[in-house]
Amino acid sequence: MARTVNICWHAQEDGRGRYNSTAMLNDMFDFYDCRHHGAWAKMPNVDGAVVVVHGGRELGRFEKLQSDIEPLKWCLLIYLGDEESSFPAEKIKHPNSISWVQEPIPGRHDFAKRFIVNGYGHGALSYIMRVGPSVTKDLDWFFGGQETHERRRACVDALREIDWGGITITTKGYHQGISLMEYYRTMCRARIVPCPSGLHSPDAARAWDALECGAIPILDNFSPMRNESGFWEYVLGNHPLPTINDWNLLPAKIEAMKIRNTEQLSAECQKWWFNYKNRFWHWLSQDIKELTGVGVECIKI
Repeated sequence: MARTVNICWHAQEDGRGRYNSTAMLNDMFDFYDCRHHGAWAKMPNVDGAVVVVHGGRELGRFEKLQSDIEPLKWCLLIYLGDEESSFPAEKIKHPNSISWVQEPIPGRHDFAKRFIVNGYGHGALSYIMRVGPSVTKDLDWFFGGQETHERRRACVDALREIDWGGITITTKGYHQGISLMEYYRTMCRARIVPCPSGLHSPDAARAWDALECGAIPILDNFSPMRNESGFWEYVLGNHPLPTINDWNLLPAKIEAMKIRNTEQLSAECQKWWFNYKNRFWHWLSQDIKELTGVGVECIKI
């Protein structure tokens, strides 16, 4: 019989969370026999648990989190949805714990064992499964999104200098452009997807959406709030995904990728992404085994 894993969404009464930052994590949880609890008040009396600490919802709740996990014999702490890194995760202490951090800051979050990516958007996989098989790769590139800060504006301005080969769609707000169905259909048509940063972190859902659509993401090395180099090496280690420092150089980078052979690069990126997700799915079992001496079995193939 598979061991049940108790998951506490520490500040979320609804549990699980229906956000881009939680989609990939929830998919991983579904590979195991997990029991989800919305907020600590709904937690049963257990020896240990996975505790999800979600961004700004936890502001001012440092002492409560510390107090809540104190009686546990073990805990796996997952900090996510905190692009601003406003929660002082580095100050939480427990004698038998492991931490995962999404959108970490190099140096500040060195205490964590795992760094997790933002992951694909909520509902992305269902859309991609519906539209992906029916389209062909007939676009060199595609960008659809808001021009909310300088990194995105620089990316869009550079794409406008390319005479042909792709599509740029800018919107006034989140989900205020084309339908999600059409968004993912167009992304599935693209060979390359430029992925400018979020406001605070270089990471955002678009890169992982692109990989799920069979496209090559171009990752942003910086963000408006972070100009330190080395973010992607810190989070991903060695990887084949293209990165960029200066979006003004995007047209030349796309041309160079086309000359190199996008099919070969796409195959390298897809192989890496498959292996990354496979490792990610197993982190839960590995870390619970490290904490308790007993791992958990996958219930889903």
